Amino acid sequence: MSGPQTAQLFSLMADVLTAGFSLREGLNFARVMLPKMHQTIADIQNRLAQGIQFAEAMRPFVSVDCFYQIKIAEENGELISVLTNLGNFLAVKVRQQQKIRAVLRYPLGILICLGLLIVAIKQLLLPELSGLGAKQLSIPSIGWSLKICLLVFITGLITISWRFLHQPRLRQLQVACKLPVVGPLLKMYWHYYLSLNLSLLLNSGMQSHDVMKLLQTYESKSLLRQLADQLNNHLRNGAKLDAFVDRYRFIPATFKVFFNKGLSNREIAKDLKVDAQLTYHRLFNRVEGLISLIQPLLFGIIGLGIVGVYLSILLPLYHTIGGLS
Repeated sequence: MSGPQTAQLFSLMADVLTAGFSLREGLNFARVMLPKMHQTIADIQNRLAQGIQFAEAMRPFVSVDCFYQIKIAEENGELISVLTNLGNFLAVKVRQQQKIRAVLRYPLGILICLGLLIVAIKQLLLPELSGLGAKQLSIPSIGWSLKICLLVFITGLITISWRFLHQPRLRQLQVACKLPVVGPLLKMYWHYYLSLNLSLLLNSGMQSHDVMKLLQTYESKSLLRQLADQLNNHLRNGAKLDAFVDRYRFIPATFKVFFNKGLSNREIAKDLKVDAQLTYHRLFNRVEGLISLIQPLLFGIIGLGIVGVYLSILLPLYHTIGGLS
């Protein structure tokens, strides 16, 4: 399913379940309200009819992280709240993507026009000015040395990307969190994701070691599984939890506070849930702030390009007028 479709389905299912519908009734209602997803919902219903849980029925249609979030919620009686959160989160994500496209549309159109203008000036205007005796101020072309450097850069980028994609997911996230702009957003998202899921598990009455054992049963490409494996090895070597939290950039430092206060698991779960909600709002505000910076930056680049184009026209004209006088 696409992002907008997933957001629509989760939000609708949360609403009908809150209204007292059963899963079967809710999916029947969703097939009527979301005709474009008729076949997908029918497939989910067929899987449920075979005795499969809702999370497992959704598994082919959602990401791994989304699947485990639904699975944890379903097993701990929090399906409605988590579907609501997922629906809201995905809906906001879709709106922000649409907003980015809208913000980029006008500046990119101007950049394309500016590029065409530069080509026209270089191919048509500058040769004419040169014929009039002007000292031509040509728009620099890409030399062989620059082409070679560009080729080496692209080759290196492809190699690094290939190696990155073949790393374990935990390692990928560690590297991605170091990137400018994207890194802080990833850290906030995983702060929210880990806090929310741990709050659900601990609120169910499970002990910390039981949570770790449960996460180790998840599939190997799940980040929760990889984290649980690393934490298990870390604790078996006699190391402390604080050191493990410090090792990974995307694990929030607040975990050290929550798990060292001597609170009960349900109290920790409550703190984690509040922490997740606050982090979600911070993430939303940060993304909105970055989106608002896109147009000013692009218009700044466009402004520099326009200045360059004017100089490429006016300076040869100045030399031409000087030569005629």
